[in-house]
Amino acid sequence: MTPEEPKQRILVTGAAADEVARWIGTLREAGYAASDGLLGAADAHLILVTDGAAASCHAARAASDRARVVACVPRDAGEALVAACLQAGAHDLLPWPLPAAALSARLRSLCELVDERDEHEAAERSLAVVEEIGALLVEGDPLEALPEAAARLAETLGFSRCAVLALHGPGGARVPTHATAPAPGEATSDQVPMMYVVGASDEPNLARLPLDPRRYPELRAAFERRVPVFVENAATSELLGEFAPLAAEHGGRSLLAVPLLDDLRPVGALLLRAHTESAPVDERALALCRTAARLFTLALRAAPLAETLREQTRKVLLAGIDLERRARALDQYRDFFESAADGVFVVDADCRIIYMNRSAEQLTGYSRSGLAARKLHNLVPEEQRDALTELVRHAAAGVYLAGFDLAVRTTSGEVLRLSVSTSAALAEHGAVVLSFRDVTIARALEEELRKTKDFLENLIDSTVDGIIAADTAGNVLIFNAGAERSFGYPADEVIGKLPVEKLYPPGVARQIMADIRSPEFGGRGRLAPSRREIVTRDGEVVPVSLTASIIYEHGCEVASVGILSDLRERLIMERALAAAQEKLEKNKEQELIVQLAGTTAHELNQPLTAVKGYAEILLKRLEEGDQSRRKVETIYREAERMAEIVRKIGRITRAEVRAYVGDTTILDLDKSTEPPK
Repeated sequence: MTPEEPKQRILVTGAAADEVARWIGTLREAGYAASDGLLGAADAHLILVTDGAAASCHAARAASDRARVVACVPRDAGEALVAACLQAGAHDLLPWPLPAAALSARLRSLCELVDERDEHEAAERSLAVVEEIGALLVEGDPLEALPEAAARLAETLGFSRCAVLALHGPGGARVPTHATAPAPGEATSDQVPMMYVVGASDEPNLARLPLDPRRYPELRAAFERRVPVFVENAATSELLGEFAPLAAEHGGRSLLAVPLLDDLRPVGALLLRAHTESAPVDERALALCRTAARLFTLALRAAPLAETLREQTRKVLLAGIDLERRARALDQYRDFFESAADGVFVVDADCRIIYMNRSAEQLTGYSRSGLAARKLHNLVPEEQRDALTELVRHAAAGVYLAGFDLAVRTTSGEVLRLSVSTSAALAEHGAVVLSFRDVTIARALEEELRKTKDFLENLIDSTVDGIIAADTAGNVLIFNAGAERSFGYPADEVIGKLPVEKLYPPGVARQIMADIRSPEFGGRGRLAPSRREIVTRDGEVVPVSLTASIIYEHGCEVASVGILSDLRERLIMERALAAAQEKLEKNKEQELIVQLAGTTAHELNQPLTAVKGYAEILLKRLEEGDQSRRKVETIYREAERMAEIVRKIGRITRAEVRAYVGDTTILDLDKSTEPPK
């Protein structure tokens, strides 16, 4: 025993927490798994009561049937305290204080007492199980007792299922040592013995079910080694190899294969399975397996071969009786079947035709004598045969089946589509009544209608515009992909769930319906394209172009449908075009002003040049004191000023205005001639 791997658990309880903590520390140093309280008492070896109180001893005794209750008492405790502890349920007393070595030896001996008691009780339980299994297999019919005996063994070992297998091969039992699994469809080799499940804990009425040992590596290993073979986790087992996934799916998490040996010769096996992963089987359990295996071996050896022969004979006789009863039962319904307009086949559980009526002959073209005792599979395409077999098998067991379609080939090679219903009227006789009618044309029309429906749905869904249809109560029936894009709702949140009026601002849906019914907006029952508003999932009000109409049946309104186009992008484009047009008009206006300014400057420049020239000539001729000189100077100065204005007009590149008188604006020459910033 080491502190790192303690195996013996001791619980410590008492009134003083500090005293309990000191005890736990001491015990852990000594290598025990110690903890406080009574949690997990069922798995503990000892419960140490540190305060020696009668109430604590009583609580500890009540917490576990397995653990020994040890009361710590002072060395000088009186007889009254000792008696109270023992009377309250304490098994032993531990005088305190005690030297460390003496304490360790005392606790070890107490724990060993618990282990020895557990071993003794387990041995007694195993002995009782062996006696019970032996009584079951010896006192009654061994084969009939196998399921109950297997169930008792599985329960004792903690497994979910136990199957008893008998090994049989040509010339006696042989051990399949190096056999490999057969390929799909490959017959079992004569050199490999077959196994039969002759009893199972969960299937008391199981008949001799054949098994191929090559698909059970754990059985082969048990036969080769002559010892039990345990598989802890089937899914990851290297022993199972390629069969590990199959074993994990159908066999369980853990497996135990126990060979049944007769003078070291395998005659069968016990195959135990657990749904949950089990811990490795200990030596005591293996000993129980080996003892039980000898009892099961004796049971298999004692079961007479004549029993099997009698069973086979009994089956043949019962089969003959069943056929006679079925024939009498069929006679009771024969008149009804013959008068029925629908075709009728009566088949057994293997799909063999027992009877067919006149309508079935007319529909298929086959005569009764031609199909008697033949399988219905001969008339059915290969891809439907397995499904038909399964359906007939269920119907023969009395299971109610819904109607189904079946393709049948007639004598002319034509394939008919038949609608088939089953009846359990003859199920107790192992027969199934299949009544059918020809629905070939009806199914072809349904297929065409389905294709048309799918085409229309695809057409509606692929339309860019949103399409919404609603019934007269406002329930949405159609909500295509275009509507999903416009509103932001997925269709499954709208169809049958969201009233159509919730897709519009308050009152708009009612106004739209009023406009559709009015003759003023495109005619009664129709709404010409008009601008409306919708409400998206996010609460945004979006402008749309809407056209709508009412759908009538026999003059009554049954639904309405609307087609809407989202105008958001169109309005953005229109605003952009308007801005561009405005800018273009402004550019044209400025271009005209610039052209006009250039023309004006060119036209005014010539007369101004003449005025300035004549003014200069006059100034040269007039003396300084001449009164006319000032007037000519004024003329020259103003002409020069006009020339500067003309030059500015010639430099105009854009139209910049400024306020003048009142609301009038005039061209600002200075700003219009400045380069743009």
